[in-house]
Amino acid sequence: MDKINIVLGVTGSVAAFKGAELASLLVKEGIAVHTIMTDAATKFITPLTFQSLTKQKVYTNMFEEIIYEDIRHISLAQRADVFVIAPASANIIGKIASGIADDMLSTVVMATKAPILICPAMNTAMYDNPIVQGNIAKLQALGYHFVEPKEALLACGDIGRGALQDPGIILGAIKSLLKGRDVEHAPTAEPQTEAPTPAPPIQHQYSLAEVENHLRNPEVARLFRLVDDTLASQLSDTDRKMYLHFYDELGLPVDVIHFMLKFCLERGKRGNSYLRTVAENWAEQGIDSIQEAEEYIGLFNNEYREILRNFGITARDPIPKEVGFMHRWLKEDVFAMPLIKLACEKTIMSTGKPNFPYADGILAKWKAENITTVEQAEALQQEYYDNVKKFKRPLEQVERAKPKPNKAQNYTGRTWDYDKLNRMERERIDRKVSE
Repeated sequence: MDKINIVLGVTGSVAAFKGAELASLLVKEGIAVHTIMTDAATKFITPLTFQSLTKQKVYTNMFEEIIYEDIRHISLAQRADVFVIAPASANIIGKIASGIADDMLSTVVMATKAPILICPAMNTAMYDNPIVQGNIAKLQALGYHFVEPKEALLACGDIGRGALQDPGIILGAIKSLLKGRDVEHAPTAEPQTEAPTPAPPIQHQYSLAEVENHLRNPEVARLFRLVDDTLASQLSDTDRKMYLHFYDELGLPVDVIHFMLKFCLERGKRGNSYLRTVAENWAEQGIDSIQEAEEYIGLFNNEYREILRNFGITARDPIPKEVGFMHRWLKEDVFAMPLIKLACEKTIMSTGKPNFPYADGILAKWKAENITTVEQAEALQQEYYDNVKKFKRPLEQVERAKPKPNKAQNYTGRTWDYDKLNRMERERIDRKVSE
């Protein structure tokens, strides 16, 4: 068995030490780990740490002198079975999304054809920033894989989502990407105390023999015929494997897959990465009929986009996390659109930006109070303001009752003992008389 090669990118983050822990776990699995560190990463942890753990050269400088024995570092992009960036900063995510290659890490990312797994780690406000979320959505649509950060106490003191996911969970996502490749040792990661973040759906690497075997199924044969007719061309082996993945692993019915293909073509989206993203989203929503697909498209195009507009978002589609919030508000909690709109407006007024978790907190409070209309929500808010005023009024009255200090007197007056003064005066007079 050929040795599995992982390229590990490490960027500038206090979570860089977890990148070292991940490298250690991979080495214990018998995997060769080749580390690329950005200049900022070396400020948090030394290259020597990764070199000691992996017994491999660590790359930091794209322009370092190349000698014959070390020329392999220029082929890292081709040798990688999986390319992992952990931790991944907002900066590197933005570079990749924009096609910028100005250092060793971003250059190798641009050149590799291996699956790329990005594990973000940053401040909560940075992670929720619409630009960062837009970059993540763009990369997901292009076929990049992500392990979402977890919620924890961050280095900046904030509590929220942004901490690098546990190395054991990242290892599980890497193994999903390596599906079909044997790993020399059994998993060594300790069991997690919290529910792991599910790894992104990974397409099984079907062999041509497996594809031919599935063609004995009349439904699979019908699927390929429908797709061939719709595209007016014969599917390549790679395309057949992708559509077989939709049917065999995601569990989408043939008619739903065909309907999905026509829907994507109508939107001018012909790329396989976009098709995979839509298929995985529909499978996650449990769509198993054309009628359900039509209802979901209507919801996506109307209600979802209206909510985005209420947040001031008009230039992009919602990302999966946003879809999850909106689906729950509309389908599970069954909030009326005016009430959702009011929550969006209050979120913008309070935070100054689109913030789905903040709006979700507002709606959760209204749900607990059985609020179903805008009028009830506004009455609840007015009641809150009235209670605040009632509480503040007695305090204001107490403050007004206090004697105001004399601004011209800023010292403590002396207290005189007049009895003592009188006694001292009599003693002085007695001494004078006796003299």
